[in-house]
Amino acid sequence: SLDWEVTEDGLPMDLLRQQDQIHWYQEVLFWEDELADNGLCRLSVRVRVMPTFWFALLLCEMRVDNVLFKEVGTRYFGSFQTDSVLREWTWKEASYEDLKGRGINFSENPAISHASIGTVLLGEKD
Repeated sequence: SLDWEVTEDGLPMDLLRQQDQIHWYQEVLFWEDELADNGLCRLSVRVRVMPTFWFALLLCEMRVDNVLFKEVGTRYFGSFQTDSVLREWTWKEASYEDLKGRGINFSENPAISHASIGTVLLGEKD
């Protein structure tokens, strides 16, 4: 049986940033939609297995042209030394107007294309 507990433990970012050998990595695009040529929305997962842990990122990104950007991410971390899994959930969202107010120029912006939704423009406070 599974036991769920709320914890204040964050993901071990120092461990995730280490340049250890990657035993296995896979990225899977579950779905993608161009929103009738009005933006882009997609759901993907990236999984990597390292010598002492595994990490997964489930990411839903959305851009509705001239309206908003949204990113919902769920990160899972599991150490091979324990039987627990840490989960971190984030939600970032900002309107075009908010981002314009921060000085972001949308015309010919390399962060916005058919390949890139543009959620990299979102900040920590969005």
